[in-house]
Amino acid sequence: MPIDIALLGCAHPHVPDVLGVLASEPDLRLVAAWDADPSAIPGAIAGVAVSRADTAIRRAAAVVVCAPTDQRPALCVQAARAGKPVLVEKPLARTATDARGVAREVARSRTPALAALHLRELPALARLGGVLRERLLGRLAGVSAALGHPGAADGWFDGPRAWMRDPNRAGVGGFGDLALHLVDALAALPLNETPALAAVSLDRPGPRQADLGGVGLGTWAGAPLTVRSSWAERPGGLELVVAGAAGTATLRDGVLELDRGGSGPERWVGAPPDAGEAVRAFAAHLRTRRFPRDGLAPAVRAQAVVEAAVRVG
Repeated sequence: MPIDIALLGCAHPHVPDVLGVLASEPDLRLVAAWDADPSAIPGAIAGVAVSRADTAIRRAAAVVVCAPTDQRPALCVQAARAGKPVLVEKPLARTATDARGVAREVARSRTPALAALHLRELPALARLGGVLRERLLGRLAGVSAALGHPGAADGWFDGPRAWMRDPNRAGVGGFGDLALHLVDALAALPLNETPALAAVSLDRPGPRQADLGGVGLGTWAGAPLTVRSSWAERPGGLELVVAGAAGTATLRDGVLELDRGGSGPERWVGAPPDAGEAVRAFAAHLRTRRFPRDGLAPAVRAQAVVEAAVRVG
């Protein structure tokens, strides 16, 4: 039996990834698409466009929320109260305090919900987790994490997506948007420690505009940590370097290299980061009807870490 999905919000860079997964999975079916700005709904799915969010929610078995950040709290709570499992883009709300409130209201409904944190699904990250679990790097000496893309230069945030450059609507800029993924990816590793950021230096293009990225300093698992993210980096990509007394692990996109001073680094090649993997993971939970408890908590924790550091910086 098909799983009917409603898309709430169409003006987000990951909407093509969502639609790609829905088109490629035979048991997933898009039955409704809504956006407060009807012009944001792609022509390819105009046939399932509806004028009200509650209509979309009513037609579906589950919802994917890609709406602007300032609209996400109400939409998530509305869908959860209707008993429809939710996959929501991060951050859940403009502030970490509001995000906690969303998570609390969704939990009260007892409806499953997940945040779209696709780096958690990266095979190379799981491989790095194995390296750390086996203590192959020895005592950690330093960690750096970077994630970037050229979206601001390539017009990703023009037209209906311009809300992403408005801090009053998005809550975060380039640093928060991408650093939240990095903080969560580190927190998901088997050391079971959420990074701490002490301060951030932001790349600000002008007054009343969201930052394009920045650099944060902090600690993770007792080691110094640098977090760098940017919307104005070409070619961009993911890089995570964990250095220890016995070796260094370097994860670049889907490739993990382990250098322990031998004849050459060990290399493992896997799939690169793909935002669609968060949708596939959500679909897998829908099929099995098994969801993690507190599925929104990781996004709330990561946002709190980033927000506190930006406020200090």
